[in-house]
Amino acid sequence: MPTYSPALARALAAVSEDTFVRRPDGGLIAQSSSQQIIATLIDSLDVQPGMTVLEVGTGSGYSTALLAHLVEGDGRVFSVDVVADLVTRARRILPANGFPQVSVLWADGIHGAPEHGPFDRIIVWATAPHLPAAWITQLALGGVIVAPLALAPISKSGLGARIRLTDTASPTVDRLFPAGFVEMHGQELDQWLIPPYGADVLCRDQDDRAYWLSGTWLRSPEQYLQGQHLLHSLTGDRTEIPGPLQPDESAVDFRAWLLATQPDGLTTAGLGGPAWRIGHTHPTGAALTDALTATHTITSGDADTAQVLGEWAAAWRRAGRPRIADLRPELAGFYDGWVLRAGVR
Repeated sequence: MPTYSPALARALAAVSEDTFVRRPDGGLIAQSSSQQIIATLIDSLDVQPGMTVLEVGTGSGYSTALLAHLVEGDGRVFSVDVVADLVTRARRILPANGFPQVSVLWADGIHGAPEHGPFDRIIVWATAPHLPAAWITQLALGGVIVAPLALAPISKSGLGARIRLTDTASPTVDRLFPAGFVEMHGQELDQWLIPPYGADVLCRDQDDRAYWLSGTWLRSPEQYLQGQHLLHSLTGDRTEIPGPLQPDESAVDFRAWLLATQPDGLTTAGLGGPAWRIGHTHPTGAALTDALTATHTITSGDADTAQVLGEWAAAWRRAGRPRIADLRPELAGFYDGWVLRAGVR
């Protein structure tokens, strides 16, 4: 079992998870994350009594209740969500369970909550394409943000980042960690199989299952048509092979290294189900491995794509199997904020 700070351990013991994540019929609220993921991210935020906290993504309200317990009676939590029904539910259930210091706002969290800042802490439960300037301008000096940010210009490329504002010049990242949240979006989602943005090519098979590819090489009219042909071939004409990793190797670290190095042809994909894949594609072939273990690869077309994916794994091994903790994160200025980049130490 993970070990948490004493304050968070007390909050986990005091707040009933089922009260927040279960509907009256016992079903799970769709916008719920595992308790371990929520607790790990909140613990890294280092919330203290009396702080003012902004939460982007209210969801079930469970994480909101934990934050409210941590700031205690003298603190405030402002939670923002784009789903009106979740906002209405949270506005009812949080005060009813002893958390009157929470304000739940119906808004797009990409803009923060400027009328309620500055915030000592900001935590985000969706992957943002970049770090918005709005979050930094609303963060108090010395404040901390914990948020998943895209590390590469493709879907499903998010890594969690802990960001500090130690001076007025610019924010810095002092830690990266795994984070697999849905991409941030300004509208309520009615499905979870297709990313809200970033899917460059999309089709459906004969059973109406969604298939998609996300890769920078697909972003021209000619290449889009090639990608469509490739994706249609993946709906039927495909082979499964083992690899590129062994069962004792870390798919999480391998994925993070790929996102940091961004080799040519790096692609993420959904092939008809909720699990997504990462690998190599080009106009006439694909080799896409499962994101969870990277030990099962689906191939279609040219065999050299599987060879390339194997070479990427070999390069990762030659580099010493770098872990997420071995990556060197930095924030590069963007037109309305900063983008996350990472090198290998």
